[in-house]
Amino acid sequence: MKRTEAARAGAEKLMRAEAAIDAALRETAELMGLLPMLRLETKLSAVLGQEAVANLGETLAHIVSARRTIIETHSALATVRSQIGCGAMAGGDLPKGPEEPRTSGLHAVPGGLAA
Repeated sequence: MKRTEAARAGAEKLMRAEAAIDAALRETAELMGLLPMLRLETKLSAVLGQEAVANLGETLAHIVSARRTIIETHSALATVRSQIGCGAMAGGDLPKGPEEPRTSGLHAVPGGLAA
């Protein structure tokens, strides 16, 4: 395998890992926002589920930390890419993975508005 092929394969996998972390962050944050809304709608005590909300907050902190470190990894790999003589690589022609479907939140509607 040539160095440029190796660099391209690594870049593709890195971008997939970054997208997976962002998807996990989005889904977890949406769940965090949903739980209090459901509690209020069902008129349940805030005491119920507090441990779950606290655990979810800790999960969010871990995902944010993972996002920070994958970005640091991206920077470190850019240095390696330069060290092996691959220079800058365009990522626009890399194959895109399937887009994660949104499960809640805003979505596009005809006419370019958001609902």
